[in-house]
Amino acid sequence: MGIKTKLIVGFVLLEITDFLPLPTTTMVAVYIVLKKPLWFKNMIMELYREEDRPDKPD
Repeated sequence: MGIKTKLIVGFVLLEITDFLPLPTTTMVAVYIVLKKPLWFKNMIMELYREEDRPDKPD
C-alpha cells in the first residue's frame, strides 16, 4: 500500500471518528504541531520524494 493510499485511509478514518463528541481531527493536528513526531516527518518526506514527482524531467 502506497503512502498516498495510507494518507487517504487515515483521513477517512479521522473524518468518521470526528462525528463523535470529541474533536479527534483537531486533537491530532495539535499533537502534530506541538510534538513534531518523527513518523509525521518521515511520512511527508516519503510523500514528496523526488522519485515520485511527475514533473521531474527524464
